[in-house]
Amino acid sequence: MKINDCVEKSIYITAEYYNNHIEPYFEHMTDNVIWHGPAIGQNIKGLENMRKAWNNSPNNLEFSVGSIEAQCIQTSAYSCEVMLMFVVTTYYPNGDEIPIFQRVQFSWADVNVVDEQKRRTRIPKIFMIHISDPIEQHNDDFIYPIHYNQLYKQAAKPVQEPRLSLRGTDNAFYVVTVSSIIWAESTPEHHCLVHLIDRTLKAKTTVTQIEKQTKGFLVRVHSGYIVNPNHVVSVWRFKASMSDGSVIPIPEKRYTSVKKMLLSYTLST
Repeated sequence: MKINDCVEKSIYITAEYYNNHIEPYFEHMTDNVIWHGPAIGQNIKGLENMRKAWNNSPNNLEFSVGSIEAQCIQTSAYSCEVMLMFVVTTYYPNGDEIPIFQRVQFSWADVNVVDEQKRRTRIPKIFMIHISDPIEQHNDDFIYPIHYNQLYKQAAKPVQEPRLSLRGTDNAFYVVTVSSIIWAESTPEHHCLVHLIDRTLKAKTTVTQIEKQTKGFLVRVHSGYIVNPNHVVSVWRFKASMSDGSVIPIPEKRYTSVKKMLLSYTLST
């Protein structure tokens, strides 16, 4: 079993689920899957019952997912547990927007599959899904929290924006919103320290790779540093001051062009 594949699939089907694309969710389940939902009393056994439940629970809701953190552990040569942690916001037709912190645990295990040529292979499937932090459930809801906004107050809407996938040196997977990145720096071990609003991650990547993946949202100010222009407080001779109090060096030869880039970005946003 390749744990990385299970983590990536867990993130993929979760993102698709909250885009109201349900089929990938079902495609990766075993026939005898067990699903424990976020509300008290939401327990379903079997893929057939899962499909029936969703077919009988149409929804007109929209969702957005913020940064995703993934933790995983291999429990045997053929099984693993993947925990995803993220904030999901539900948008109601009346304009209410309710964000909640969600923890979803996927139990994966290899199953034997026989193809048309009668070749036997092993593929990972989900045996159990457990959504933590049980919430109070409205009497008229079964799967989707259609009446959730009647139980909880409206809260602020998070911005739906580009995200960046990172593999930490602690072997955890992180999917962070680009706006939460203040700056990033190279390390002697050819890794990267990514300084976020609420913490710092040590990732198995480089500032060059992050710069390419964020497609212009971050600015290279030095061979070993990239910054988020929205978090630049001030720029003075050969330095940039960041919102977290950090001071980033700017090479003398690049100072004029870097300053112009930062000013241009500020004026265009």
